[in-house]
Amino acid sequence: MIIIKPVIKVIDWLAEWSGLTFRWLAVLVMLTMTFEVIMRYVFNNPTAWSYDTTIMLGGALFILSTPYVLLHNRNIRIDLFYARYSPRMQKIVDLVFAAMFLLTALGVFTQQAWKYALWSLEVGEISQFGYWEPSMTPYRFAVAVGFTLLALESVSWFIRELYAVTTGKSLVTLKEGNG
Repeated sequence: MIIIKPVIKVIDWLAEWSGLTFRWLAVLVMLTMTFEVIMRYVFNNPTAWSYDTTIMLGGALFILSTPYVLLHNRNIRIDLFYARYSPRMQKIVDLVFAAMFLLTALGVFTQQAWKYALWSLEVGEISQFGYWEPSMTPYRFAVAVGFTLLALESVSWFIRELYAVTTGKSLVTLKEGNG
């Protein structure tokens, strides 16, 4: 536990930092959409760049903020049965499903995201969605970094929850882990 606790603190700090930093992308998404609406409907002069920019900013916002969501346990669950379980049983269910699905899927998604980011850089990939045709490389790297941060935070969460279930104690409290 001597080495694990500081590593978890660093990973949790990264998740906290990513959420607090990349939340500003929501403002940029709102500004690009507002600008486009004004240009299109007030001045009858739509932009060529707004669609691609909004899609890429929104995607980056989503994936780069998910580690923060996991850290603060704000993810969505279907509570049909889950809410009826004791807190310990909820943790056990979370751990079983994380081991079976989450960690495996994140490993594949992270590996594939880095593969596509490097490929995008190598071939100079451009967007095929709008008229502007910007480079997709920054977006691909944002997705790869986001999946990497989410995978790290998922491992941190898994270790913290496993420790809590097996010992009945908290390994790192949220405040302690992000301070």
